Amino acid sequence: MPRPRWERFEGFLWETTSLLVVGEGESLVVDPAITGGEVAAIERRALELGAPVRQVLITHGDWDHVCGIGGFPDAVAAMGKETGEKVASGAADRSVKRAVEAYGFVTAGSSRVDQTFQRGSAVALGEFLVETFPLVGHTPDGSGFRLRELGLLVVGDYLSAVEFPFATSPGAYRMTLAGLIEMLRDDPPETVIPGHGPPLSAADALDVAEADLRYLRSLQAAVVDALAHDGTPDEARAAGLTVELPRESSPDLDEMRGFNVDRQLEEILPSAA
Repeated sequence: MPRPRWERFEGFLWETTSLLVVGEGESLVVDPAITGGEVAAIERRALELGAPVRQVLITHGDWDHVCGIGGFPDAVAAMGKETGEKVASGAADRSVKRAVEAYGFVTAGSSRVDQTFQRGSAVALGEFLVETFPLVGHTPDGSGFRLRELGLLVVGDYLSAVEFPFATSPGAYRMTLAGLIEMLRDDPPETVIPGHGPPLSAADALDVAEADLRYLRSLQAAVVDALAHDGTPDEARAAGLTVELPRESSPDLDEMRGFNVDRQLEEILPSAA
Protein backbone atom coordinates (compact mmCIF):
# COMPACT_ATOMS: atom_id res chain seq x y z
CA MET A 1 0.00 0.00 0.00
CA PRO A 2 1.45 3.41 -0.91
CA ARG A 3 2.26 5.72 1.98
CA PRO A 4 -0.39 8.44 2.50
CA ARG A 5 0.66 12.01 1.77
CA TRP A 6 -1.55 13.42 4.51
CA GLU A 7 -3.81 12.30 7.34
CA ARG A 8 -6.33 14.11 9.53
CA PHE A 9 -6.55 13.60 13.30
CA GLU A 10 -9.46 14.76 15.43
CA GLY A 11 -9.33 16.15 18.98
CA PHE A 12 -11.89 15.43 21.65
CA LEU A 13 -13.54 18.88 21.46
CA TRP A 14 -15.41 20.48 18.57
CA GLU A 15 -14.09 18.02 15.95
CA THR A 16 -10.79 19.92 16.07
CA THR A 17 -8.48 19.05 13.20
CA SER A 18 -4.77 18.29 13.28
CA LEU A 19 -3.23 17.71 9.86
CA LEU A 20 -0.20 15.48 9.32
CA VAL A 21 1.54 16.07 5.98
CA VAL A 22 4.03 13.34 5.10
CA GLY A 23 7.17 13.94 3.04
CA GLU A 24 9.98 11.66 1.92
CA GLY A 25 11.91 11.75 5.18
CA GLU A 26 10.01 14.09 7.46
CA SER A 27 6.51 15.28 8.29
CA LEU A 28 4.82 18.60 8.91
CA VAL A 29 1.90 18.91 11.32
CA VAL A 30 -0.59 21.76 11.28
CA ASP A 31 -2.26 22.79 14.56
CA PRO A 32 -1.51 19.67 16.63
CA ALA A 33 -4.28 19.22 19.21
CA ILE A 34 -5.67 18.78 21.82
CA THR A 35 -4.57 16.52 24.68
CA GLY A 36 -1.07 15.25 25.27
CA GLY A 37 -2.23 11.76 24.31
CA GLU A 38 -3.86 12.92 21.10
CA VAL A 39 -0.74 14.84 20.11
CA ALA A 40 1.49 11.86 20.93
CA ALA A 41 -0.62 9.70 18.59
CA ILE A 42 0.25 12.06 15.72
CA GLU A 43 3.96 11.64 16.42
CA ARG A 44 3.61 7.85 16.64
CA ARG A 45 1.89 7.75 13.29
CA ALA A 46 4.60 9.89 11.68
CA LEU A 47 7.25 7.53 13.04
CA GLU A 48 5.32 4.51 11.74
CA LEU A 49 5.46 6.12 8.30
CA GLY A 50 9.20 6.71 8.59
CA ALA A 51 8.78 10.49 8.53
CA PRO A 52 9.21 12.07 11.99
CA VAL A 53 7.63 15.45 12.57
CA ARG A 54 10.23 18.13 11.92
CA GLN A 55 7.91 21.07 11.18
CA VAL A 56 4.94 22.44 13.11
CA LEU A 57 2.74 25.05 11.41
CA ILE A 58 0.12 27.10 13.26
CA THR A 59 -2.89 28.84 11.70
CA HIS A 60 -3.67 31.21 14.59
CA GLY A 61 -3.18 31.68 18.30
CA ASP A 62 -6.43 30.31 19.77
CA TRP A 63 -5.69 27.82 22.52
CA ASP A 64 -7.01 24.77 20.69
CA HIS A 65 -4.59 25.42 17.83
CA VAL A 66 -1.40 26.05 19.83
CA CYS A 67 -1.82 23.56 22.68
CA GLY A 68 0.07 20.74 20.97
CA ILE A 69 3.25 22.56 19.98
CA GLY A 70 5.06 21.25 23.07
CA GLY A 71 4.62 17.68 21.88
CA PHE A 72 7.26 18.25 19.21
CA PRO A 73 10.33 19.66 20.96
CA ASP A 74 12.66 18.79 18.07
CA ALA A 75 10.51 20.36 15.36
CA VAL A 76 10.54 23.95 14.10
CA ALA A 77 7.35 25.73 15.24
CA ALA A 78 6.46 28.24 12.52
CA MET A 79 3.60 30.73 12.37
CA GLY A 80 2.69 34.18 11.13
CA LYS A 81 4.37 37.11 12.84
CA GLU A 82 1.17 38.15 14.60
CA THR A 83 0.53 34.66 15.98
CA GLY A 84 4.18 34.46 17.04
CA GLU A 85 3.75 37.61 19.09
CA LYS A 86 0.77 36.09 20.88
CA VAL A 87 2.70 32.92 21.65
CA ALA A 88 5.89 34.72 22.72
CA SER A 89 3.97 37.03 25.05
CA GLY A 90 2.59 34.09 27.03
CA ALA A 91 -1.00 34.97 26.10
CA ALA A 92 -1.46 31.70 24.22
CA ASP A 93 -0.28 29.56 27.14
CA ARG A 94 -2.52 31.49 29.52
CA SER A 95 -5.51 30.66 27.34
CA VAL A 96 -4.43 27.00 27.24
CA LYS A 97 -4.26 27.00 31.04
CA ARG A 98 -7.82 28.34 31.26
CA ALA A 99 -8.99 25.61 28.90
CA VAL A 100 -7.25 22.92 30.97
CA GLU A 101 -9.08 24.18 34.05
CA ALA A 102 -12.40 24.24 32.20
CA TYR A 103 -12.17 20.89 30.37
CA GLY A 104 -9.80 18.87 32.56
CA PHE A 105 -7.19 17.51 30.18
CA VAL A 106 -3.41 17.16 30.16
CA THR A 107 -1.49 19.13 27.55
CA ALA A 108 1.59 18.18 25.56
CA GLY A 109 3.57 21.02 27.16
CA SER A 110 4.11 24.72 26.65
CA SER A 111 3.73 26.44 23.30
CA ARG A 112 6.65 28.23 21.65
CA VAL A 113 7.59 30.01 18.46
CA ASP A 114 10.79 29.18 16.55
CA GLN A 115 10.15 30.89 13.22
CA THR A 116 7.75 33.55 11.98
CA PHE A 117 6.80 34.66 8.49
CA GLN A 118 5.02 37.56 6.86
CA ARG A 119 1.57 36.41 5.81
CA GLY A 120 1.36 36.42 2.03
CA SER A 121 4.81 34.93 1.52
CA ALA A 122 5.79 31.46 0.38
CA VAL A 123 7.70 29.64 3.11
CA ALA A 124 10.06 26.67 2.78
CA LEU A 125 9.71 24.40 5.80
CA GLY A 126 12.05 21.47 5.35
CA GLU A 127 10.77 19.49 2.37
CA PHE A 128 7.58 21.49 2.17
CA LEU A 129 6.80 24.68 0.28
CA VAL A 130 3.85 26.46 1.86
CA GLU A 131 2.00 29.40 0.35
CA THR A 132 0.66 31.60 3.16
CA PHE A 133 -2.04 34.25 3.17
CA PRO A 134 -3.90 36.25 5.84
CA LEU A 135 -7.27 35.05 7.09
CA VAL A 136 -8.75 37.73 9.32
CA GLY A 137 -12.14 38.17 10.92
CA HIS A 138 -12.22 35.16 13.23
CA THR A 139 -9.07 36.54 14.83
CA PRO A 140 -6.72 39.27 13.57
CA ASP A 141 -3.73 36.91 13.36
CA GLY A 142 -5.07 34.08 11.20
CA SER A 143 -3.08 32.46 8.40
CA GLY A 144 -4.19 30.14 5.63
CA PHE A 145 -1.87 27.70 3.92
CA ARG A 146 -1.74 26.13 0.51
CA LEU A 147 0.36 23.07 -0.22
CA ARG A 148 -0.19 23.19 -3.93
CA GLU A 149 1.71 20.00 -4.77
CA LEU A 150 -0.69 18.02 -2.59
CA GLY A 151 -3.82 19.93 -3.60
CA LEU A 152 -4.41 21.07 -0.01
CA LEU A 153 -5.89 24.35 1.23
CA VAL A 154 -5.72 24.75 5.03
CA VAL A 155 -8.04 27.44 6.36
CA GLY A 156 -7.96 27.35 10.17
CA ASP A 157 -11.26 28.39 11.73
CA TYR A 158 -13.07 29.15 8.47
CA LEU A 159 -15.28 27.05 6.17
CA SER A 160 -16.31 24.58 8.87
CA ALA A 161 -19.23 22.30 8.09
CA VAL A 162 -19.86 21.78 11.82
CA GLU A 163 -19.70 25.37 13.16
CA PHE A 164 -21.02 28.77 12.22
CA PRO A 165 -18.63 31.74 11.93
CA PHE A 166 -17.20 33.17 15.15
CA ALA A 167 -16.22 36.72 14.23
CA THR A 168 -14.12 39.14 16.26
CA SER A 169 -14.62 41.44 13.24
CA PRO A 170 -17.64 40.62 11.10
CA GLY A 171 -16.55 43.15 8.47
CA ALA A 172 -13.11 41.58 8.11
CA TYR A 173 -14.67 38.10 8.12
CA ARG A 174 -16.92 39.06 5.20
CA MET A 175 -13.92 40.24 3.20
CA THR A 176 -12.04 37.02 3.97
CA LEU A 177 -14.98 34.93 2.82
CA ALA A 178 -15.21 36.93 -0.41
CA GLY A 179 -11.55 36.16 -1.10
CA LEU A 180 -11.97 32.48 -0.29
CA ILE A 181 -15.01 32.26 -2.56
CA GLU A 182 -12.99 33.74 -5.42
CA MET A 183 -10.19 31.23 -4.82
CA LEU A 184 -12.57 28.28 -4.60
CA ARG A 185 -14.22 29.29 -7.88
CA ASP A 186 -11.18 30.35 -9.90
CA ASP A 187 -8.25 28.38 -8.45
CA PRO A 188 -9.77 25.50 -6.52
CA PRO A 189 -7.71 23.03 -4.50
CA GLU A 190 -8.47 19.35 -4.43
CA THR A 191 -9.21 19.34 -0.70
CA VAL A 192 -10.01 22.02 1.88
CA ILE A 193 -8.97 21.36 5.50
CA PRO A 194 -10.99 23.40 8.03
CA GLY A 195 -9.85 23.64 11.63
CA HIS A 196 -13.05 21.98 12.82
CA GLY A 197 -14.98 19.26 11.05
CA PRO A 198 -14.19 17.01 8.10
CA PRO A 199 -12.15 17.81 5.01
CA LEU A 200 -14.21 19.23 2.15
CA SER A 201 -14.14 19.22 -1.61
CA ALA A 202 -13.75 22.63 -3.20
CA ALA A 203 -17.43 22.54 -4.21
CA ASP A 204 -18.60 21.73 -0.67
CA ALA A 205 -16.28 24.37 0.81
CA LEU A 206 -17.74 26.91 -1.60
CA ASP A 207 -21.24 26.06 -0.38
CA VAL A 208 -20.10 26.63 3.22
CA ALA A 209 -18.39 29.92 2.33
CA GLU A 210 -21.44 31.27 0.51
CA ALA A 211 -23.77 30.30 3.36
CA ASP A 212 -21.46 31.92 5.92
CA LEU A 213 -21.26 35.11 3.88
CA ARG A 214 -25.06 35.27 3.56
CA TYR A 215 -25.32 34.92 7.33
CA LEU A 216 -22.85 37.70 8.08
CA ARG A 217 -24.39 40.01 5.48
CA SER A 218 -27.85 39.34 6.93
CA LEU A 219 -26.53 40.03 10.42
CA GLN A 220 -25.13 43.37 9.30
CA ALA A 221 -28.35 44.28 7.51
CA ALA A 222 -30.52 43.40 10.52
CA VAL A 223 -28.48 45.55 12.90
CA VAL A 224 -28.24 48.47 10.47
CA ASP A 225 -31.97 48.35 9.72
CA ALA A 226 -32.88 48.41 13.41
CA LEU A 227 -30.65 51.39 14.08
CA ALA A 228 -31.86 53.19 10.94
CA HIS A 229 -35.39 53.00 12.30
CA ASP A 230 -34.36 54.73 15.52
CA GLY A 231 -33.91 51.49 17.39
CA THR A 232 -31.80 51.39 20.52
CA PRO A 233 -28.64 49.29 20.68
CA ASP A 234 -30.59 46.71 22.66
CA GLU A 235 -33.25 46.58 19.95
CA ALA A 236 -30.55 46.26 17.28
CA ARG A 237 -28.99 43.42 19.24
CA ALA A 238 -32.35 41.66 19.46
CA ALA A 239 -32.76 42.04 15.71
CA GLY A 240 -29.34 40.54 15.12
CA LEU A 241 -30.17 37.55 17.27
CA THR A 242 -33.11 36.70 15.00
CA VAL A 243 -30.82 36.11 12.01
CA GLU A 244 -30.78 32.43 11.13
CA LEU A 245 -27.45 30.67 11.55
CA PRO A 246 -26.02 28.87 8.52
CA ARG A 247 -25.79 25.61 10.48
CA GLU A 248 -25.96 24.15 13.96
CA SER A 249 -22.91 23.90 16.18
CA SER A 250 -21.90 22.34 19.47
CA PRO A 251 -24.36 23.52 22.17
CA ASP A 252 -21.54 24.87 24.34
CA LEU A 253 -20.75 27.34 21.56
CA ASP A 254 -24.25 28.86 21.40
CA GLU A 255 -23.02 31.98 23.19
CA MET A 256 -20.97 32.83 20.10
CA ARG A 257 -24.19 33.84 18.34
CA GLY A 258 -24.56 36.74 20.73
CA PHE A 259 -20.83 37.43 20.50
CA ASN A 260 -21.16 37.91 16.73
CA VAL A 261 -24.07 40.30 17.18
CA ASP A 262 -22.16 42.36 19.75
CA ARG A 263 -19.11 42.62 17.49
CA GLN A 264 -21.30 43.68 14.56
CA LEU A 265 -23.01 46.31 16.71
CA GLU A 266 -19.63 47.66 17.83
CA GLU A 267 -18.45 48.01 14.24
CA ILE A 268 -21.53 49.97 13.22
CA LEU A 269 -21.95 51.93 16.43
CA PRO A 270 -18.62 52.09 18.29
CA SER A 271 -20.20 53.96 21.20
CA ALA A 272 -22.15 50.78 21.97
CA ALA A 273 -18.92 49.00 22.94
